[in-house]
Amino acid sequence: MNFEYYQDLVKQDLPLSIDSSWGQGRNAFGGLTSALVLTHIEQQTGLTDADLRTINIHFCGAVILEQPCQFTHRVLSKGKSVIQVEGQLLQDDQVKTQVVACFGAKRQSSIQIIPAPKSPAKSVADATKFPRNPKLTPQFAQYFDMRFTNGSPPFSSASEGVIGGWMRFKEPTEVLNDSAMLVLIDAWPPAVLPMLTSHAPASTITWNLEFIQPRDALKIQDYLHYECKTVQADMGYAHTEATICHPNGQLLALSRQLVGVYDKRS
Repeated sequence: MNFEYYQDLVKQDLPLSIDSSWGQGRNAFGGLTSALVLTHIEQQTGLTDADLRTINIHFCGAVILEQPCQFTHRVLSKGKSVIQVEGQLLQDDQVKTQVVACFGAKRQSSIQIIPAPKSPAKSVADATKFPRNPKLTPQFAQYFDMRFTNGSPPFSSASEGVIGGWMRFKEPTEVLNDSAMLVLIDAWPPAVLPMLTSHAPASTITWNLEFIQPRDALKIQDYLHYECKTVQADMGYAHTEATICHPNGQLLALSRQLVGVYDKRS
């Protein structure tokens, strides 16, 4: 059951529960749950003349696999060019994933700053496929094609918290939309994990993502490039920031996460 399957259920407002193939341990993959909330927001508000600019995500509780999910939304503010909408995924009337999305219509401005294109260290062909360990790799990873261009794998005693590489769905069928990008971006492990010497759990607590507009068109088979670094880590928490780029190097999104790291249990 690929991402498009779940996205279609949300668009049609049909009953939905997430199966074990999208699991992250005993719980559902957060990239999927946040993308489905965004899909619900876009479907229910009918936004067609405004671009997604920012999305703020709080993972408030574990989404249990194979259990019914409900979606709600409310418009927080609506101006001439900017609209902000809150959306939630609930189970048993408890908020599990909370999203606030900000959409902005295009306006004329005298200010235009265009970042220089980025050049990844390696091409898709030269990059190393993300290693799969049946005991450590989460179930949802089966849906992705991820390839390292820089940094180190998780739990490899690296000297710095950096991860970078190419990414796309393993069997892409549609051009990436914002919700699909959300799923892809969160598929990467937190950039702090390469610094650990042995396996330990970690989880994203909050996530801020900014989408850059305008942007060049993508093709179905395109890979995006992801590069993330750990800005600061201490006392069981890590702050990371990432850039996501078009195959031609154009900046597509900026991502920041607060990650909880549980390598030492008191």
